[in-house]
Amino acid sequence: PDIRAASLEVVAGESSRLERLVGDILDLAKLDAHRFTLVAEEVDLADLLSSAHGAFAEEARRRNIDYPLDLAACPVVVTDGDRVHQIVLNLITNAFRWTPDGGRIALALAVGDAGLEISVEDTGSGIPPEEQDRVFRPFFTRGGGTGLGLAIARELAVALGGKLTLRSEPGVGSRFGLALPLRAARQ
Repeated sequence: PDIRAASLEVVAGESSRLERLVGDILDLAKLDAHRFTLVAEEVDLADLLSSAHGAFAEEARRRNIDYPLDLAACPVVVTDGDRVHQIVLNLITNAFRWTPDGGRIALALAVGDAGLEISVEDTGSGIPPEEQDRVFRPFFTRGGGTGLGLAIARELAVALGGKLTLRSEPGVGSRFGLALPLRAARQ
């Protein structure tokens, strides 16, 4: 019974991984073919980022990672909240994948004249300059993962009228920024 239970747990885990992979491939195909829809809705960015931040709080505590959330501004904007949440979760997931225990991952929101920027900055291994453009290409991976997350995140950012940026230095860490137009909701 113990071996059977362990085997079923492995099968369940692999089934979930395969489901995520197929979902990612379908998302990427829909983005490439421009066959997906965006939902324009009022989104409270403070709530959205607090939710994304909270999803990793226990892992940060367990791994002794300094994990601040800086909401310099808390606008309610019109965008597709689910897609923004998907991008942010992807960026945080990658930051946790590459940041060693005892490191730092900061999630922040800033609003300026040009729009808003959500950033995820880490003290991970950093990305060499020759790989910085390639990390956004489908199936490119530096180890672990499917190599689809950043490709999907970049395409979603463009579909939302924004862009995904990267600043990275090997041995120091990386900073991913999601820049979006500021379409304020009516108050």
